[in-house]
Amino acid sequence: MNVIQVKCPSCNSPIYMKQKDRLFYCDRCNVMHSRDEGVERIDFEVGEFSPNAQGDRVFMPFWRVYASFQLRSKSVEGGSLYKLASWLKGGGDSGNLFIYIPASDLDPGSFRRLASQLTMSNPRYATRLNFGSVPRLPVALSKKEAAELADFVVVTMEAEQPGTLQQLDYTLTVNDTKMVYLPFVRSASGLMPAL
Repeated sequence: MNVIQVKCPSCNSPIYMKQKDRLFYCDRCNVMHSRDEGVERIDFEVGEFSPNAQGDRVFMPFWRVYASFQLRSKSVEGGSLYKLASWLKGGGDSGNLFIYIPASDLDPGSFRRLASQLTMSNPRYATRLNFGSVPRLPVALSKKEAAELADFVVVTMEAEQPGTLQQLDYTLTVNDTKMVYLPFVRSASGLMPAL
């Protein structure tokens, strides 16, 4: 096995990391990139902590998928497409939405909970220029994998609503994907959002 020094594609500075991560961040020029399928510069933003956030601070990565949704047909017994109806404002059968895909290595329950919570109620936060001295959790999902999981998140969220979903025919088109690092704190009950 060969060990290759990773360098920033913008300034050619060496990047040192202590943990395995799919994304490489250069703190010299504030550039993030991936080497999944060649070197790709990654668009990202970092959320600011709430002023009253208590506990050990950490940034958790999410792929924010901006997608267009079009509902072609549906069949629901004993309920309605409650969650999709709330996303698609104005009662129409199409619209755009942000889908938040947790990008760190989480158990299935935590993944589903965070994806549902942040997709249903998009977080509002101020941004900061960089990570400062706050650690970030490593990214375990590629940008491509996140785009593929967007369908799973939408269908899973809708299937959790009371009523029996019989059939759902739709298209979900990914328009853009951005890495978003959201502020969290470690507490006795685990990681909690600190927006």
